[in-house]
Amino acid sequence: MPKLFECFWGDGYRGDSNRSILEIRMIDFFTEDRGYDSIDIKGIDGLNIDEQCNFLDNGTHWVRRVS
Repeated sequence: MPKLFECFWGDGYRGDSNRSILEIRMIDFFTEDRGYDSIDIKGIDGLNIDEQCNFLDNGTHWVRRVS
């Protein structure tokens, strides 16, 4: 079963709709082109189910492993 991650983007990441975003992503989503450095990617990949990484550099963003 592939690792799945619940991703939340809130304040600082909202688009024109001014709504938060909640999506399910696989590990291949997290790349340097999307603003994740190698340490971020290793941290996300190393999460156990229900563990979470918080990214507060540009606003509210967190990633939680769900499977």
